[in-house]
Amino acid sequence: MICVGKMKKLFQLNNLTITISVTILVIVAYLFSPRFMGRLELLMQDAFFNIRGELVPGNEVAIATIDEKSIDKLGRWPWKRTVIADLVDALTEYNVKVFGFDIVFSSPEVGITQEQLDSIQAQMNESGIPQEKIEKLLADIQTNADNDQKLYDSLKRSKRAVLGYFFHFSEEGLEHLTDEEMESYLEIIAKSRYSGLKKEQGTDLKNIRLKKAYAVEATIEKISKSTKRMGYFNFAPDLDGSVRKIPLIVKYRDMVEMEGEDDYIFPPLSFTVLRKYLKATILIWVGPLGVQKVALMSRNGDIEIPTNDLGEMRINYYGPGGTFPHLSIVDIIERKIPPEQLDGKIVMIGPTATAIEDLRITPFDKVFPGVESHATVIDNIIHQRFLKDPSTPNAIIDLLSVCLIGFVLFVTVPRLGAISGGGLAIIIAAMSLTTHYILFARYNTVLHTVPTLLETFLTYSSLAIYRFIMEEKEKRYIQGAFGQYLSPVVIDQLIKDPTALNLGGQRKELTAFFSDVAGFSTISEKLSPEELVLLLNDYLTAMTDIILKYDGVVDKFEGDAIIAFYGAPLDFADHAERCCLTAIEMQEKLELMRQDWAKEGRAQLRMRIGINTGNMVVGNMGSRTRMDYTMMGDAVNLAARLEGANKPYGTELMVSHFTHDICGHLFDSREIDRLRVVGKQEVITVYELICLKGKMSPNKQKVISLYNDGLGHYKEREWKKAVDKFSEILDFDVNDGPAMTYLERALDFQLKEPAKDWDGVFILTSK
Repeated sequence: MICVGKMKKLFQLNNLTITISVTILVIVAYLFSPRFMGRLELLMQDAFFNIRGELVPGNEVAIATIDEKSIDKLGRWPWKRTVIADLVDALTEYNVKVFGFDIVFSSPEVGITQEQLDSIQAQMNESGIPQEKIEKLLADIQTNADNDQKLYDSLKRSKRAVLGYFFHFSEEGLEHLTDEEMESYLEIIAKSRYSGLKKEQGTDLKNIRLKKAYAVEATIEKISKSTKRMGYFNFAPDLDGSVRKIPLIVKYRDMVEMEGEDDYIFPPLSFTVLRKYLKATILIWVGPLGVQKVALMSRNGDIEIPTNDLGEMRINYYGPGGTFPHLSIVDIIERKIPPEQLDGKIVMIGPTATAIEDLRITPFDKVFPGVESHATVIDNIIHQRFLKDPSTPNAIIDLLSVCLIGFVLFVTVPRLGAISGGGLAIIIAAMSLTTHYILFARYNTVLHTVPTLLETFLTYSSLAIYRFIMEEKEKRYIQGAFGQYLSPVVIDQLIKDPTALNLGGQRKELTAFFSDVAGFSTISEKLSPEELVLLLNDYLTAMTDIILKYDGVVDKFEGDAIIAFYGAPLDFADHAERCCLTAIEMQEKLELMRQDWAKEGRAQLRMRIGINTGNMVVGNMGSRTRMDYTMMGDAVNLAARLEGANKPYGTELMVSHFTHDICGHLFDSREIDRLRVVGKQEVITVYELICLKGKMSPNKQKVISLYNDGLGHYKEREWKKAVDKFSEILDFDVNDGPAMTYLERALDFQLKEPAKDWDGVFILTSK
């Protein structure tokens, strides 16, 4: 057996080991499994967006949509450049302050071919038209057929456009681009690169972490010459394909063979549009670890934009597609839009038609127009509705939170039940979620939620599983160690609370029970071994069942003797009452058994019981290999003496005044004597328990009444009166042992008076 103290220490040590192991596992997963943790974190962020609900954007931005309506009226996409030119002219007339193209014109529009011109010239020659007139007509035809030129002219007149281009962020899939094309595209976009770059001393852009592009495709030179304002319209999807961030800086090529190669970093379309709209200067601070700060500097005030080290800005989405005003391009061209919807606005031009497939996945929508993401970024910056990371790095907060939650669960869960422990884990998880959500929804601060939730779930689950395993072991241990001498009720309570066992020895007030069969040696001599075993087993089984019924503990069997106690390992305030009830019921049961044995011609057993209540030591005692859960102490020895003291008085159930003072009012009883037992100087008043209060027969009531009178005369040395009372008792019950005992004493004292200092105490000379 293992003592509870050692088991408890081992349990705590293992709980600590489990908690530390789980915490290390979560930290390792956090540090070295970013894809796994990242996906879970993204799902939590999306949930926060949806719980928060939709927000209303400002009124600065509108979207000119390439939608199904426009495609139906203007033809399938891509449209002729003349249509785009008409759109530019219309937006200019509407007094749009700036408009950006979330599309790219990466190849020339084919007008009229040379073969077509030669054919027209031949037909004109045959018709006799003068050569000079033919050449002028052909020149006019060629000029009118150059739609790229028309778009260039519209853009040049407008001076409000920002053109778009896109990067390739992978080296794969670039086979369609020649080196010459890549260089020409770079020359086209070179004029749009950042100029306000501030680097810490010793910072080399080649060595810092920035979003890196491997190729670019831009609007053809003929059209792009109309403006210096350009920006890329790429986004950087997360692991699950959703767009939640936009890189504000992209580094194109590490080795550009031209002057100022380190400065080839580029802005997004939305940023360039804002720069023109606010007439602002963009400043970027970078250091060895990456981007430190991004700011828009204008006369109306500076706007600092929170980014991570990669220069990525979180997008604070306001809702699903359609949150910003969508204006069909055909309605703009046909001047059907009320002027106030466009006057002084920013207009982002891009596709929303499903067939064009410029759709993104966002927290609110799985078919979110990419052009509306740009509109959202612009509105975020104008109104400074940023989603930002906390001032303390997320990694530090995460690690501290994980360790704190692990400590709290280690301290509390092993001390709580399964339901309360689970409730605590739920409360911790709910508090973490609520705190993170409030920071997100009210303060636009994004904390990592998954590490704390994972720590809570895994630590609680691990501790709960380990506790279940240990409880099963404890259950088997308790059942194996105590099942033979504890009641099922006590076993169940010990299993629920093993700490109540307190193995190893404990001093407490208990009630001890000793019983023995009167004249068992004489009876056993008359029986065969088989008959003796059968009789003894019937007797012990019946008596033990009654002990267990009242949640007593069978200490041991010594032949026909039964030793038991009440009040341990579980505390019972009424342990004395339980023990006395057991004794009364045992005698009643034994009377019924004697009737049955008499019918069967079997031996009759009578039992003597001694009960005492007092302080004693209880616990597992013995050697390392053999222990018994038992009791020890003077109070135990007294109970044993009282069992033997029944014999000279002819009684069968004797209790000490310690027990009688506690629960004697519940029983009919009589005082037997004041004794000084072997080995003790203390005087003990002993009582015979007869039955539960109010259950005494009329005949027995008469006996007890006469007995009490006789005992009173005896104590007053009125021997003649005492003899008369005790003699009268025998007329009612010739077998009343106490009456016969006192009758004999009174007669003796009549003949020879006791000494003057006689105190009525009887000294037992045997155990």
